Amino acid sequence: MATFPHYTRIRFQPACFPASCFQAVIQILLYQSPRNIVLERVGTLVAPLEVIRNLNDAIARLHALRAAAPDETGLPRVPNIIGLSLDRLQGPKRADLRTALKLWKQQNRYATTRNIARMTANPAFGGGGVAWMPGQDRCLIESWPQSYRSYGDRSCDSLLGRDVRDLPDSDYIIPTTRGYFTVAQQQAPRLELIEALVTRDDGSKFWSRYERLILPWRTSATDTFVTSVPLVRLVRAC
Repeated sequence: MATFPHYTRIRFQPACFPASCFQAVIQILLYQSPRNIVLERVGTLVAPLEVIRNLNDAIARLHALRAAAPDETGLPRVPNIIGLSLDRLQGPKRADLRTALKLWKQQNRYATTRNIARMTANPAFGGGGVAWMPGQDRCLIESWPQSYRSYGDRSCDSLLGRDVRDLPDSDYIIPTTRGYFTVAQQQAPRLELIEALVTRDDGSKFWSRYERLILPWRTSATDTFVTSVPLVRLVRAC
């Protein structure tokens, strides 16, 4: 751990991060409150360097990386999912996410089923996915995000309307849709950072890191749709 005038750098190996050392790092961060934190992961093949400009996000990220158990390739077996502060939306690279949040507020969080269908083609929503949460205990895919083109040439349209529990690549899909249920239950927007190993239909894999803004839309007293607005950071073949 090294401190410089404009940032603090933490160089570590997530799988070998003793609890006592981890606690000491957290205490130092809380005491110094640096404006910029650089996380440098040792022993990983994917995205070893991150710059985080929010102290709470940095601490949460360290928790998530330490908790994730890497496999022999250095890639986590389950997605890393971390909730981020909505304050991050003020960053210059997140203008599209801010626009989506502004539209959501202008609509007073309500929409008709016709408007929901239009959102799938609205550039303001970044080609993200749409899911229907009937009764808030099920999650049915209404529209795939454009990022699903990374899965290959096979169309996923036959899977529209299916519950997420019935979809392929459940190791990726099920954990990453938990945020949908959280948003539907709390009726509040949620910003997440996700790092995940994704399996294509042909069995090949790719590594993806992205942020997403999840927004709840009420269409009735009991029905909620959610839109997921992505901000892709990295897609890399494994």
